[in-house]
Amino acid sequence: MNLLKEEPLQKGLLYDGRYFQSHQEMIETLLHEINKQIIRIDMGDLQNRLDHRNYIRFRLVHLQHVFNNIPPQQYRSTYNSLWSHLYRLEHLSTGHGAYLRGLLEKLLAAASK
Repeated sequence: MNLLKEEPLQKGLLYDGRYFQSHQEMIETLLHEINKQIIRIDMGDLQNRLDHRNYIRFRLVHLQHVFNNIPPQQYRSTYNSLWSHLYRLEHLSTGHGAYLRGLLEKLLAAASK
């Protein structure tokens, strides 16, 4: 007698503990989640912190692997735009580019003398 219950295997794609029935469903869901996270950061609902940006980055990198580094034409502009927004958020963060920001401040201070 087997006391362990075997759970039926779910068919589909697995990402982050969720199953998707198709690549299209997974891609569209992840693109939507990424966009939503960017909007929440832009609106101030979330801080522009590394962990919040990593949420975006991990999903984009996963999609990059799904696309085999070449996004299909139907998703290309959205995918590239989301990467651009991630880069924008990274450059707006307080910890990013502190060295360059310091150099710029020194140059501006020297120029104003």
